[in-house]
Amino acid sequence: MGKRERRRKRERVKKNQSPRRPATPEPIVREFPLDAPRLRVVIKHDAPEDAQRISALYWEIKADGTWARTVGSIGVAGDIGSVAAAHSYATLLNCPCANCSEPISVTSRSWANKVGGRYLDVAAPSYLCGECSKIRQQEETERQQRAAEQKRVEREHEQQQAEMLQRLVAHALADEEAKAAPAGSLPTDSPMALALYVALVSYATRNPGKPLPSLTGIGPLGWTGDTEQDRELLSDLYHAKLLALSPESPPQAFTLSPDGDGIAFVPAEVAWRVVGGLTAAQERVTKIKDDLLTQPGPEPAEAREAFTALVDRLEVLEISGYLDNLLTKKYGYPAVPEARREELADVIRKGFAHGYTSGQMICFAWRATDSAASWKERNPRMGPPEAASASVTSLNGKIDKAIELHHSIPEYEAPRWHTSPLALACFRRLHAEIRWVYDREVIGACTRCDQQGLKETVHPETGVDAVWRCTHPVEIPAQLHGEGESSGLDDAADPADV
Repeated sequence: MGKRERRRKRERVKKNQSPRRPATPEPIVREFPLDAPRLRVVIKHDAPEDAQRISALYWEIKADGTWARTVGSIGVAGDIGSVAAAHSYATLLNCPCANCSEPISVTSRSWANKVGGRYLDVAAPSYLCGECSKIRQQEETERQQRAAEQKRVEREHEQQQAEMLQRLVAHALADEEAKAAPAGSLPTDSPMALALYVALVSYATRNPGKPLPSLTGIGPLGWTGDTEQDRELLSDLYHAKLLALSPESPPQAFTLSPDGDGIAFVPAEVAWRVVGGLTAAQERVTKIKDDLLTQPGPEPAEAREAFTALVDRLEVLEISGYLDNLLTKKYGYPAVPEARREELADVIRKGFAHGYTSGQMICFAWRATDSAASWKERNPRMGPPEAASASVTSLNGKIDKAIELHHSIPEYEAPRWHTSPLALACFRRLHAEIRWVYDREVIGACTRCDQQGLKETVHPETGVDAVWRCTHPVEIPAQLHGEGESSGLDDAADPADV
């Protein structure tokens, strides 16, 4: 083969060979300290020589892991840190990632000391490497997106539910507004509900054009001093179609029923209205009161006894509540201790049993707390709890002394800060009417009935002659009201308002 042929062959081989790619530039890697590296510094390959020098000086550490020099000794602190961060980073060889166990990379000295401690050799259980941080951040972003989407779906569902509830409430209130008259006769099987109905109509008469307030709107004492009992009685009146829901009921008083097809209302939250108008309601009240006063037989008698027991309980609650309020509001003492509350109730019942009025019992309570407070001041070793307990003893002593010596006791009114069950005043009037009808002295002074309190009359429903209970409409002297030792208001100012 000649020289020319060999040259052509080399050219063909060179032509068939692919061009060689340029080698990828490698970064500059330095490790500190040399004998037992704790820090690996990676400097960009294209970094200027001055930047390479600054980066190496910046990241160099001693054998114990502390920095070889201060940043200020290299140059201006801000410039040195920014140059090193722009052209290099360091890997902490003794600080593995908490997730993948790979060494953690940092871009500044402060972050290196935060991860690895002063000597760059502390394990970092709460720090992640760059890759794991990105993954964790991506997962957190996805979680937040899913949570945001879930909240959006929930808001849409809540909005749909609210719109459905609003429509159902509007329809329900329209149906309630259409109730014009009660269906059937009065529910005589719930005499306490009828008594509450009398108080409700009395409230509506005093506040024409306004709805009957909800239980939450009238305070913890409610109508009868027992909100649970109030809910039951209001429910009885509602099912008897004597009450209807008021359009002024707040939205939070209604909820969707469990099946989602209807609504339910919270008895303590809704406002009420009297069905049939105020005039018709007042006529029904007249019928209820007449039946309660005059109906013969065991069931009406039991109803009167139950109503009397209810009024007695309310009167005890009124005086004990006033006494507690005096102790806590006027003197800053605690209320009557629980261990003496039953005794307090018995003392108050004794006062009412001897004919003292509610106003006179208010006077007794005021004097008892004042005496207990004075006793505490005279005995420095006694504290507020002892004074609160002593008020019960003082009240009992004052009532016993007044009974024994026939003292004249003035009648005080409760101050404005004292709250009472809303039906108490109406129940007092109704209870006084019952006592008036069955009082033996009143019966003896009445000229329209016999010694049993009965008179001949025409039955209002059947029209036949009948013997009926007399209500003694003739004026009878006031001393026959059975007040016993009661007396009028004295000339002194009412200290309960002080």
